[in-house]
Amino acid sequence: IVFTWDEFMEALNKGNLVLAPWCNTTESEEWVKDETKRLGEEAAKKAKEAAGGTADGVEEVNEQGESRSLTGAAKTLCLPFLQPPMPEGTMCFTGNGKPALEWCLWGRSY
Repeated sequence: IVFTWDEFMEALNKGNLVLAPWCNTTESEEWVKDETKRLGEEAAKKAKEAAGGTADGVEEVNEQGESRSLTGAAKTLCLPFLQPPMPEGTMCFTGNGKPALEWCLWGRSY
């Protein structure tokens, strides 16, 4: 569970699914999708440059030693039927200034 954009990005970049308070607007969903894709591509470019042009991007390595690039955009996966309690005054994790209406599970598409 995260409450802020920075916490969201940290969890997402670790390959986690992320439960975040959301305002449930199309505009914020598109913004998250576009921004996570942009940030992932920037990180991949920096990693590639730092490795002398040989890296494929920011990568996560699983238990089998396989890696995957973390450049995909985040998307909504589901609105859990059983919602955790929403603390009063909780704002949307995107930082758009809108109140959160419900918890949403997000993940990265690859």
